[in-house]
Amino acid sequence: MAKLLPCVVAMVAVLALCNLRLATFVPPPAGQSLRHGVHMSTAVGAAAVLGAAPAAFADKIDDAATKLSEASYPFLKEIDWTSPVYGSLPNANPVKVLAVINKALVMGASMDSAALKKGVLAHASAIGHVDSKGMIPLPDYTAINAAIGHMVASVPKNQVIDVFNAAGDVVRKEEVGAYMKSLVNSGDAEAAYKAFWEFKDVVAAAQR
Repeated sequence: MAKLLPCVVAMVAVLALCNLRLATFVPPPAGQSLRHGVHMSTAVGAAAVLGAAPAAFADKIDDAATKLSEASYPFLKEIDWTSPVYGSLPNANPVKVLAVINKALVMGASMDSAALKKGVLAHASAIGHVDSKGMIPLPDYTAINAAIGHMVASVPKNQVIDVFNAAGDVVRKEEVGAYMKSLVNSGDAEAAYKAFWEFKDVVAAAQR
């Protein structure tokens, strides 16, 4: 497990940032709060990783991950992934960043080892298919969403919430929301976020 710790940090960071990126573009559906009572399984997609959740839920997670990936892929293609904003945290407080890493390590240590391994491999495979615009093919995107979803489903909900809340203190979506949404097709962003919120219910149902 020690050898996988760097990957754990990276993978859990993806969970937080995926949610923050989507939340940056559109607000949560009416009646749902990101910071109170909603699990960070809202931040993920999932599909090809088995064993982290019961088999009955695994099939549902896989199906939901495919739906999420297909619905959000047009939105992802509109984002300029070569922009430095996605590889940095402008004006971030270093202490708060360390707090995210700390919570991520705690969460990572609780992850199902088989799910974690498949998640790392899914990301490693996708890296080999990144194009000049920073995009990956839909099958790789689906596999990554699948892996993350099962990883999140394998950890206690309170640890997921801890990571989400810590990440929320680093990047405040309300500070950049209007600007970021202006860079993409509004309809595609909203469709992606709708699918994202639908998927979180499936992951949450499988979560321990």
